[in-house]
Amino acid sequence: MIRTIIIDDEEMNVNNLQALLHQHCPEIEIIATAQSAQEARHLVKTFNPEVVFLDIEMPFENGFDFLRSLDNLEFEVVFVTAYDVYGIKAIKFSALDYLLKPINVKELKSAVQKIISSVGKKKQHTRLANLFSLLEDKHIDVRAKIALPSLKETYLVPIHEIVRCFSSNNYTTFFLTDGTEHLISKPLYEYDEMLTPYGFIRCHQSHLINKAHVTRILNLDSGYLVLNYSEQHIPIAKQRKAAVVAALK
Repeated sequence: MIRTIIIDDEEMNVNNLQALLHQHCPEIEIIATAQSAQEARHLVKTFNPEVVFLDIEMPFENGFDFLRSLDNLEFEVVFVTAYDVYGIKAIKFSALDYLLKPINVKELKSAVQKIISSVGKKKQHTRLANLFSLLEDKHIDVRAKIALPSLKETYLVPIHEIVRCFSSNNYTTFFLTDGTEHLISKPLYEYDEMLTPYGFIRCHQSHLINKAHVTRILNLDSGYLVLNYSEQHIPIAKQRKAAVVAALK
């Protein structure tokens, strides 16, 4: 799923684009919407979207002004506007695509395919960069922390204090050694890639565990991992059992 924010000053336009994306583009996850540049700035910092569908003609501050106001543009931009005269300017801003209102479904699907390709390449580059960094450093910093962003604040959590992560739809809950829990609006696979080098094992589609907190394996059904944190039993997927056992050895 590709995390997306829609920015348009007219609620009807926001609702229309949401409906079209839900119906025709299941790869897109709409994590927030905004009806002003001021509101959008807060949402971008909070949710760190991968793509923004951005209206150009908005009161007080148009789409171009909004982009200029940001320190870092770490997301792709698809401009959405009723005015074709902005096309050249949009291209100068290196937008991924440009959609005219009323939105044509075929053009929307084409834009989403560009999004999928672009975001996929960025994630691959990030994974390779992380790999090369690990190969160069040779050692993992046990003091490393991970940023867990919530709606109101971001928690900086030492990785060794994470006992396990549990996935539910596109949300991940982090369980810590002190008993606290953090619900984060990101899917588990994003953290799987990030935490695997630190001794975490994906034992099940919904579970990522820190092997440092595993005390034993129960050979019931396809198996369970028992954690020293409240003696919890975490299921092992049948197709993953061999890899999990090998990783624990």
